[in-house]
Amino acid sequence: MPETKTFRAEGGEGRLDKYLAWALRPMTRTYVQKLISDGLVTLNGRPTPAGKSLIAGDEVTVAFPEFSALPAAASAGVPILFEDSDLIVVDKPAGVVVHPAGPHQEDTLVQRLWPKLEPAWKAKIHGVPLHTARPGVVHRLDKGTSGIILIAKNPAAAENLSSQFEKRKVEKIYWALAEGSPGAETGTIRSNVGRDRHRPDRMSVTDPGRPSELEFKVLARFERDALLEVHPLTGRTHQIRVQLASVGHPLVGDGTYGNKGGDRPLLHALRLSFNHPRTKKRLTFSAPLPEDFRAVLAERGFDAFPSKKVE
Repeated sequence: MPETKTFRAEGGEGRLDKYLAWALRPMTRTYVQKLISDGLVTLNGRPTPAGKSLIAGDEVTVAFPEFSALPAAASAGVPILFEDSDLIVVDKPAGVVVHPAGPHQEDTLVQRLWPKLEPAWKAKIHGVPLHTARPGVVHRLDKGTSGIILIAKNPAAAENLSSQFEKRKVEKIYWALAEGSPGAETGTIRSNVGRDRHRPDRMSVTDPGRPSELEFKVLARFERDALLEVHPLTGRTHQIRVQLASVGHPLVGDGTYGNKGGDRPLLHALRLSFNHPRTKKRLTFSAPLPEDFRAVLAERGFDAFPSKKVE
């Protein structure tokens, strides 16, 4: 039987869809309107349009659809570096989206891992669409970025890990192949990063935006590009790609912020350090460079590749 929730209006709530979007947050208004159009919302026992105004005493009942993880591949295809009752550390392949969003609604990382996440998360997000709830997601990697990502297996772990990211207690190290060659061996980039006003699918260095900061050092210089170790101190969407491009060093293969060519931006989340949410022990994980990144560096005569490990 589907789960139901009933609300009683006190007066002044306005439209039904607006009221439910507030009462059922984090559900979106669009999702609430779909529930209404599917006949899953009744007003005083009868289906009603989304724009119906509520009055004091009205009884609104929502029947949530059974949760579905959507079509997805088996979790056996996910490279898991570590797993316990609280978290999963994954070596995400390039080309895999972290969670359903926009046009990417199938075969995401969260969907692949759903059999491992379901015991603790299903009741928590019952009736909430997966792209809204994002169970276990405490940080993200772009679709084209490979490497370490951390997924929480229960809400308590998610709250703890999210707080660590917010308070900058998590250390993230990336390797990036950038066009050109920075003038200095090390550097810091500070700027605001926000949604591009003219192309909303992109980010840009802009005001207004969120303060963003990263540090980098040059590991190797080649004829047309350089291998950088990048330490982002903040976690903004596309931050490394945008900020390096803003100083004239877009990532090799990044058709969005640099020159076209290549299958994906050559960016790899190499190392991640954090405190275990239950034991408080400091953990460090590393993921080896994937074959495509290794091959490009090998063409340039570089062969110092880190290996997978946990400390």
